[in-house]
Amino acid sequence: MGRVLGIVYRVIATQLVKKTGHTHDAAKTGAVTLIQRFGSALNLNIHFHMLFLDGVYVERPNGTARFHWVKAPTSREFTQLAYTIAQRVGRFLERQGLLEQDAENSYLAGDVVSEKRLSFTPNGSIRYQLKTPYRDGTTHGKKSRQ
Repeated sequence: MGRVLGIVYRVIATQLVKKTGHTHDAAKTGAVTLIQRFGSALNLNIHFHMLFLDGVYVERPNGTARFHWVKAPTSREFTQLAYTIAQRVGRFLERQGLLEQDAENSYLAGDVVSEKRLSFTPNGSIRYQLKTPYRDGTTHGKKSRQ
């Protein structure tokens, strides 16, 4: 969970830093995260509640820091952020052996993101399968939503 949180944080922080025109060495941002493990019906539903600074701090030559405010992301930027996070978390979980690509829906893996493609039917969000081991050591995928 901590490594997934790190991925989410880095994607959002990078977006904020880039919007100010600085580098990660020069600009710093911050966030507070609550990890919630259950949904409202006490079902297992691990997710993050994050409060991010709406800008970055840049250190001045005299040692003081100046805050640079960043506009809220546009709908297109927000869609791209969500897509980037989903891609990176999916690849991480694949490397850990927890997910495998769903070859039947590989058309969803394109590089170009459009809001229309991400907002169509619920089946559009299926891309990975959970790897569940059987007693004989083989695995069988069960579809999972991103």
